[in-house]
Parts: sequence; structure tokens; C-alpha cells
Amino acid sequence: MAVRDIVAALRLDLADPSAGLFSDEVLRRCVSKGVARVAGDLKVALRIVGEEIDPEPGADAVELLTILGQIHACQYMRAATANAFSFSSADKRVDKTRQPEQWAALEATLWASYRTRLRELVPGAGTDDEFLYTPTGLRPVIFEQGAALDAE
Repeated sequence: MAVRDIVAALRLDLADPSAGLFSDEVLRRCVSKGVARVAGDLKVALRIVGEEIDPEPGADAVELLTILGQIHACQYMRAATANAFSFSSADKRVDKTRQPEQWAALEATLWASYRTRLRELVPGAGTDDEFLYTPTGLRPVIFEQGAALDAE
């Protein structure tokens, strides 16, 4: 599958068919960042060779790649709008300071959608940022006031 096909789908999903917000280069980068994550989450081999994703991803992998592409696009826009401004003059006012918050909210919604879809495809799947891993073989140490420690 060609990367440009996923880029075209991203443009539609991000409501940017005229390329006003995102250049092709930015969206290609968003897709390429998602390929390794989707491959790992679905436990399949995917990579970008030239302008193609190899091997041909299935419909489920394409869906997850598209969602991850949207997430990375939101991250890009959060960075791009971080220095947004507020301006007022007489009866006119322009306030763009809430843009990063709005992009962050969309990103959080998309992450929830990604995780839900991943769990549907791979039951029991989780992501590293949702679980706390505890080492095995550890014993808790409980101290009581006034207790003497035995030297072993």
C-alpha cells in the first residue's frame, strides 16, 4: 500500500483536503511514526520501503495507522500552536491561545479510540502507558515501632 493513500485518508479525516494545515511531508512523517507502533501492537511485520508499506497491511492495520496518523498530526499542531497569540484592538479581538488545548483534547479522544480498537482486534492488548509493571520475587519490608532488627 502506498503511503500517499494513507496521507490522502488523513487529509479527509483531519478536514484538510486543500492542504491548508498540513503539508504532505508532515503527514508522511505522521504515518511513518505510526508504522512501527502498529506493527508492534498487532505483532506483524510492517515497514516503509520507498513510498510503500511492506508487506501490504490489512484493513485493520490501515485503520490503526490512520488513527495514529491523526494522533501524530495533533501532536504536530500542539507544537505549532504553542506560541499562539491573543490580540484586541477597539472592537476587534483575535484569541488563538486555546488552540493547543483543543488539539490536546482531540489527541486524547483519538488515543482512546486507538486503544479501544486495538483491544477489539487483540483481546487483552494494552499499552505500556496504561499498566504499572511490578518486578517478581520482591517481599515487602514492614517495620514496627520499637522492634529490633535481627542481623542475619
